[in-house]
Amino acid sequence: MSTRVAPLARENGQTQATENGDEERLAELNGSLTVLAIIFPQIVPEVFREMLQTFDGESSLHVVAEQLLKHQDEWVKGRWRKAVKQTDTPKDDQVRVTAEDRFRRASYKWAVRTKLHEEFNALGRSQIEGVLAEENFCYTRARLTLQNIASRSWRNSFNTFLSKWLKSSQSTNEDHYMIVWPKNQGNRANSLPFLKETGDGELDEELYQNVVLPFLQKVKREREDRDWEIAMTLNEAEAMDAEAMYECQCCFSDTTFEQMATCTTGAHVICFRCIKNAVREALFGQSWGRNLEYTRGQLKCLAPMSHESCDGCISHSATRLAILQSKGGKEALAKLETRLAEQSLLKSCLALVHCPFCAYAEVDELYFPPSFIRYRLNTAHLEATVFLILLMLNFIPLLLLYALLSRLSLLRELPTITSILSTSLARLSRSRHLSARFQCQSPHCALPSCLTCFKIWNDPHVCHESAMLSLRITIEAARTAALKRTCPHCGVGFIKDSGCNKLTCVCGYAMCYICRQGLGREHGGEGYRHFCQHFRPAGGACRECDKCDLYGNEDDESSVKRAGALAEKEWRKKEGMTGVVGIGGGQENARRATWLDADWTMQDLIDWWVKNVIVC
Repeated sequence: MSTRVAPLARENGQTQATENGDEERLAELNGSLTVLAIIFPQIVPEVFREMLQTFDGESSLHVVAEQLLKHQDEWVKGRWRKAVKQTDTPKDDQVRVTAEDRFRRASYKWAVRTKLHEEFNALGRSQIEGVLAEENFCYTRARLTLQNIASRSWRNSFNTFLSKWLKSSQSTNEDHYMIVWPKNQGNRANSLPFLKETGDGELDEELYQNVVLPFLQKVKREREDRDWEIAMTLNEAEAMDAEAMYECQCCFSDTTFEQMATCTTGAHVICFRCIKNAVREALFGQSWGRNLEYTRGQLKCLAPMSHESCDGCISHSATRLAILQSKGGKEALAKLETRLAEQSLLKSCLALVHCPFCAYAEVDELYFPPSFIRYRLNTAHLEATVFLILLMLNFIPLLLLYALLSRLSLLRELPTITSILSTSLARLSRSRHLSARFQCQSPHCALPSCLTCFKIWNDPHVCHESAMLSLRITIEAARTAALKRTCPHCGVGFIKDSGCNKLTCVCGYAMCYICRQGLGREHGGEGYRHFCQHFRPAGGACRECDKCDLYGNEDDESSVKRAGALAEKEWRKKEGMTGVVGIGGGQENARRATWLDADWTMQDLIDWWVKNVIVC
């Protein structure tokens, strides 16, 4: 008996009007999809596509929104958005639905289907149709899935072995199936590729952006670097012939006029090479205080003197020009400017509120005068308050030692105990009386954040969202996606709960759960003959054929584990939790890991103590 499964909902959401090329209906569907993504940002667009197809009509948007408000869990089925890095959140609500998640035109689907059938001709047509239905006919994502399926097929084993042996192990866009290289231009490095014709402008644009454009940008950068090196070599040769070289008074080597700078006091000549080395040592070494002038925010003169060092500085424009000429110069310059700004703010001794995603900061203006704020001990938890006070009394010798170190001339950058306590009380007052929402005014960031949990602000905002909950949702979504199959005939998504691996959709389409091969009459009527027919008294894998197992779940379990492990790895990388123990292996160690592995500072400890002992 075949396994008949119930539908979760429509997968692709492609209506008959969309298939016929009705652009107005397609625009209406995509508009409804965008509106739903704005209203329900935590739900993946796949759910909206299914529901818009299920409730087809003029008022489908209102019906879908009402159903999600009343029966959200029944429709979502655990398909929530994966946790993303907070700084990657889009600033514009209109960019919540990507091009891969939108409804597709009929011409685009036809072009994608044709090209994938040409490239993966060793796979069955029903397998390709199943993958296309799962990936919403997105060429880029469907091609990655088909490559994974083809790598496990015995038909492609020999070709895969040859490709790995003859070519580099790193897959590049230069060997893409849709790229054609001119044969009459000699070396490939001096020629430009072009794409094969697909018959659809949208697919051509997708291939150009994902395949051709990265290669062209790489070629352009390499050509500019070579041209720059040739220009510098020719300029140096001409300067040497004209005897117009200058001696650097730091490394005593000859340099051209274009590769030198002078200090503001003694007009000492310093070459760009020495400037770059000094900045690199200041940023990543231990000579920040020796090479940088805090008051001016400029690089000190590097010329050695017999008696005293030169009081001059290198202009900021010359330092900027020297840094940008090196590899990774933009990142080094941004790090230098950010650190100079932080030093200036630290020297100002002002109470600041920092953006957690960039170096932007504002003066912390409390709208309550000190006479209005009344501090008192936390008597609601009297035993814990007394214990924390006694614990702090035991640390008085360490606090006195810290206060002494903060007064020394060599360690004046350390904040004093008084300033730390004042900052903690100000934060306590803000958390009790003021809004915790902070809006960054930097044009490069402009993200709203929470001053309590230092996460991006999403209305309605809940502070200290559990990392374990976020990880659990991410893993569950990945495991669900690994188990889910989609009918290529009607677009219904389903998951096999029990039974055999021959699945029959409500529309009558039959397919194999393991390899997605069609088993109906339109595909040869193979039926149960697609599965292994040999008797195995001890169970296990068949040694006489390589057909799919009718009741085997080994591949199912490995796919779930592999998808969950990959999702956890990506989540840890995005959230900066790589190597942190106690998360993912069990909730009982989460609190202990938070205490042991967190980077606690003196300000954090005083903030925690004040928050638990004092109320206002």
